[in-house]
Amino acid sequence: MHAQIPEVSPLNKAFTFGEKLTFKAKYSLYVNVPVGELKVQVQATPQDMNGSSCFHLTAKGKTFGFYDPFFKIRDNYESFIDLATMKTMYSSRDVNEGSFSFNETVVFDPKAKTAQTKKRTQKIPDTTMDVLSTLYYARNVDFTNAQPGQQYMFCTFIDDSAYRVGMEYVGKEVIKTDAGKFRCIKLKPLLVKDRIFKSKEDMALWITDDDNHIPILVMSGISVGSIKMELTAYENLKNPLNSKL
Repeated sequence: MHAQIPEVSPLNKAFTFGEKLTFKAKYSLYVNVPVGELKVQVQATPQDMNGSSCFHLTAKGKTFGFYDPFFKIRDNYESFIDLATMKTMYSSRDVNEGSFSFNETVVFDPKAKTAQTKKRTQKIPDTTMDVLSTLYYARNVDFTNAQPGQQYMFCTFIDDSAYRVGMEYVGKEVIKTDAGKFRCIKLKPLLVKDRIFKSKEDMALWITDDDNHIPILVMSGISVGSIKMELTAYENLKNPLNSKL
């Protein structure tokens, strides 16, 4: 007898079980210096969370050992998204960056429109997601008729509160990385002011111009130089990678 395949929302056309993306973090001043790595993955099988069959997402970022004495990073993110509704059911963040550490778990109840943390249970807007879920959900945006300056907004739960975040369509460019050369869609993230970045000018994102919409390059300005997050490897994509040249 074959196991029943859980219903998967038609809203999700961009990713599937077993997808793995690997990125290299580079610090740039006059030259690009690799300083760390990020691995983002959709686990290979559905997972149960509070009675819902879910995509299980993980993201693990770390600095390379040589840089640990200067600024050690060990960040772990985890999310569970309901297969049928694409709504977040649970998330966790374990952040360790230098002397700063932070741990947060959130239980989402989409029907009651609440988010429960260690501190409290609070009402949240409908379709509120955690950071990792937002990134995957945003990959399903249809940019076919997008015009420069057009904005797409989401509601994301960050540090015990729900915030409006989003992205602005800039246009299309060809981007070359260690994983190859790709036709890309360029976006400007619209983030929480005075928390992560001060304005949309501090960050840019390029995703593949195909049905996968996988991130290819992320660039953000810092006080001195800039940080790049560049795709180096990918596995088990949902759709053909038609954007690769």
